Amino acid sequence: IPLSSGRRGREFKSLHPDMISLSQSQPDKVITLYFYGKMNYMKLAKPGSYLLAKLKFTIMLIFSMLFMTACNKSTEVLYLDKNYPGLEPQIYAPGILSLPDRFEHGLTIHNSGQEHYFGLDGGRFWTYNGIACLKRNKDGTFSTDTLHITENIKYKSGGLIAGEPHFSLDKKEMYFVADYPSDIWKVKVDENGEWKEPVKLDSAVNSESSEWFPFVGYDNCLYFARDIEGEVTIYKAELVNGEYKKVSRFPAIFNYQCGDQVFPIDMNYIIFTSVREGGYGEIDIYVAFKKKNGEWTDGYNLGSKINTPGFELAPYISPDEKYLFFTRRDSANNATSSDIYWVSLDIVSKIKKGIE
Repeated sequence: IPLSSGRRGREFKSLHPDMISLSQSQPDKVITLYFYGKMNYMKLAKPGSYLLAKLKFTIMLIFSMLFMTACNKSTEVLYLDKNYPGLEPQIYAPGILSLPDRFEHGLTIHNSGQEHYFGLDGGRFWTYNGIACLKRNKDGTFSTDTLHITENIKYKSGGLIAGEPHFSLDKKEMYFVADYPSDIWKVKVDENGEWKEPVKLDSAVNSESSEWFPFVGYDNCLYFARDIEGEVTIYKAELVNGEYKKVSRFPAIFNYQCGDQVFPIDMNYIIFTSVREGGYGEIDIYVAFKKKNGEWTDGYNLGSKINTPGFELAPYISPDEKYLFFTRRDSANNATSSDIYWVSLDIVSKIKKGIE
């Protein structure tokens, strides 16, 4: 929201540092507000006029809060299942999405719930066999189609055809994993729902090792897991001229033997999976919290109601931030089940209260 331009303004030191940063590198000081991954700029007018600048800033802040409220209202989700869970996880949409004779893995809800994307895995061997989309039809019925976006990919190995779909913030691109050692790809979708040819991200993201579980945070950075000689950690890629180029290991005390990372909108906590000691099964789901000083806590296990002796992985936070979805698979090979579960996101608040 452009208000007016000027040469010098005042710093508002009482504002939250995660919300506002004041540019020191340009002659004009610019207040930058981050809302849902977008940036809005305001130049302060009339040097020395603190009250005028504060008034204009307050007006802008009100408009921004109204924008955030509108965004929250627009995140109403049409779920496939009306049996909403509490703190006990349960299978999501049994007989509709989670089928007894199919192995689902990794859910992403798109278009306010009109579309649900998920991976199709193998049972005898843990392979990624493609990405499916379950759509809600106008007559209230559902239809499921497998995406044909990978038909022209030249694979190094056929073990991972495609899986782990996640959308960009503007919903115009979908990121996914394919091939083995696994690489991260992206594919554009136009306003008519037509998919373009997929493109593999360059060597800044995809190394000679395996990369998987791409997730675009609300800071518009790409987060993913990387396996380097058996050490799996979370990495962060920043945008440079529209491409994810600047890659670094995510600096946090919990970041060891972990991946499958997702953040909420305010990015004040992270949910991830890990094979670390002290868990309940093969792979468990954990949460870590961001402290006021910007550092992170270690990971806290979500507990035995979530984590079983098998595999819990691929967490996903619903667009309205009410529920946590995840995949539960009973065995790596010769599996008998791999289904999508959901649970109230209050489980995170409960853990945070327990450690405060």
